[in-house]
Amino acid sequence: MRLLCFSDIHGNTEAVQLLIKDVRARRAHYDAAIIAGDLTNFSVTHDLPESQRSLDNVLWMLTDEFDNVRYVYGNRDFDGRGKKRRSLTHYEGLLLQPGKKYYLGPKMPITTSQELADRNTILVQHSNVVSEDSYRRRSVVCRKALLHITGHTHTGVLSGNYLNTGFIYRDDSNGAEPMMGGYFDVHITKRRIKTAFHPIGPIRRRTLNCSGFNGFMYSPHGYAFPVQLAVR
Repeated sequence: MRLLCFSDIHGNTEAVQLLIKDVRARRAHYDAAIIAGDLTNFSVTHDLPESQRSLDNVLWMLTDEFDNVRYVYGNRDFDGRGKKRRSLTHYEGLLLQPGKKYYLGPKMPITTSQELADRNTILVQHSNVVSEDSYRRRSVVCRKALLHITGHTHTGVLSGNYLNTGFIYRDDSNGAEPMMGGYFDVHITKRRIKTAFHPIGPIRRRTLNCSGFNGFMYSPHGYAFPVQLAVR
């Protein structure tokens, strides 16, 4: 099974067009596309109609091109909290809901819930970051999953069964420099996973510098992974 994996679009349709153009140029074909959240910038703009149009456009482009599109919402795909929380409505693709298992194929389950993950199941979350105290945060990797896919931190990481997809488009939130990112090609055969990164922006691969973890990180030059990795 071949999967197209990415996250953090932040409503940028130009970035989606570049992704599609790059996939076409490589003549690549996928069984499914998996998006690990932040399709829109709703929590930043607070504009419900604009964010809904953004979500509709992004998902229409992706489902029209790749057909089988599965995704989770990220922190930017909601606005407000508690009773004041506002949500977007999805019309295209399949929004993965907590507490359920879905199937990408007859023998390829996928879930958003860690308790349902196992050695045959793909776990998809927008964020796996937990706060240990006021100063320390860790990205917790689910080792029991076949593949653990996340986004959110805007820095790609590949280590063992863990894949943080980085971003397709990073905006200027929190003082960052806006730029295009990249996406991952994941090929799974008999629980063996091969992964390739394809940049559409100035993203480079470097050796991951994190105690206890071997692998690579994908980020603009000079940037490091913002949180430490841990296993649960």
